[in-house]
Amino acid sequence: MLLILKHKSLTVWLSMLALSVMLTACGFHLRQPSPIAFKTIHIKGTTQINKALQTALTEQGVKVVADPQDAELQLELLKEENEQRILSLSGAGVVREYELYYRVQYRTKMTEEAVWTLPLIMEGRRDYTYNDANLLAKQAEQKLLTDSMQTDVLNGILRRLSALKKAPQ
Repeated sequence: MLLILKHKSLTVWLSMLALSVMLTACGFHLRQPSPIAFKTIHIKGTTQINKALQTALTEQGVKVVADPQDAELQLELLKEENEQRILSLSGAGVVREYELYYRVQYRTKMTEEAVWTLPLIMEGRRDYTYNDANLLAKQAEQKLLTDSMQTDVLNGILRRLSALKKAPQ
């Protein structure tokens, strides 16, 4: 019996080793953020994702500057909304499910251009069940869902910024 267990663990170990070698040999890499074509950016406006946005841009090699004239790209965060809607009720009229929304409206402008782009909206939405008996747990779940939506919105804005190209000079 001991010999069989040793044989199984050796087989599992060798299988894991072979899988890792095959993944690295085929060129597999974890997904990286798309590069942003701009070296400097100015962010105007305040939202809950400002600090995370600045950190993400800095990690990609984009310098966040205080003066809009020093930036190649200007990003204006116009409006931020958090919303909670009732999704369903029980037969007794008690709330059973909520739907959470998190939206950020923003626009961009290249410094050499005179006109801002039309405002864009990046939105995250989540549903969750609700129960008064688990009030603290449900409040913690709502916080986690809100944080998750903020991360999704942040990543969406970064993807859209990476799609912007510099004007040919």
